[in-house]
Amino acid sequence: MSVGLIGAFDVRSAAWASYVDRLEMYFVANGIKAEVQLPTLIAVMGEEAYELLVNLASPRKPSDLKFKDAVDLMQQHLEPTPSVLAERYKFRQRRQATEENVSEYVAELKKLSRYCAFGSNLNENLRDQFVCGLRSDVIRQRLFAEDDSLTFTKAVKIASTLEAAERDAAAVEKPLDDGSQATQAVHALRHSGVRSVLPKEIRGKGTPGGAPGSRGGATSGRSVSVGAVSWRGGAAAGERDISRWCRRKGHLRRVCPERGSRILEISN
Repeated sequence: MSVGLIGAFDVRSAAWASYVDRLEMYFVANGIKAEVQLPTLIAVMGEEAYELLVNLASPRKPSDLKFKDAVDLMQQHLEPTPSVLAERYKFRQRRQATEENVSEYVAELKKLSRYCAFGSNLNENLRDQFVCGLRSDVIRQRLFAEDDSLTFTKAVKIASTLEAAERDAAAVEKPLDDGSQATQAVHALRHSGVRSVLPKEIRGKGTPGGAPGSRGGATSGRSVSVGAVSWRGGAAAGERDISRWCRRKGHLRRVCPERGSRILEISN
């Protein structure tokens, strides 16, 4: 019984190199010997891919080729080797995107380095471009503080740790919602030294005219004038109050605007 399954190759969208890598692992897993690798490729690659191989191999038949020859023909046609200079240019231009985390950025850099022919200097080039292309100035400056012994692997580890710390700090410092802000404002008012000069009879009660039976409701016929409690009752009780300061109706002398009084005092 075979291990795994290799489907047909999609000529229009799939990567040939990746398909061949999977096929070679399939050979290893199932103990497929070299002499039957080409027939296996032809059998699983699909009709469209096989027709392409027929055209590329002409005037020879695909069955006359060796496995490596068939793979190389398809590779040169589907994924021709790009210019090293062009690939290095794209590699040097790569920067960490706004919504890209460190791990995703590293994966893209490695992908771009495949055809740069860096050889033994691959890790050094990856390290340099990784550090220079980081989005965070704070993380970059932290890595700049390291000496030349800094490796690509260590740079990625440090950057990932700092990125996680920044993310956690941002979550902790997230602005409070409206309810929490309102509660915080109430506590601030209580401790700010502001006190009401309303008479103690109504201090802490709701606004007049509330629903009957509620704390703020007018259940005893009381009405509040501007600056005092009116015990005379009636809807127009406040209108009968006359300021002794300006002789106008509707408020008392203590809160007369012309006298400069105010409802709240700021205690020292």
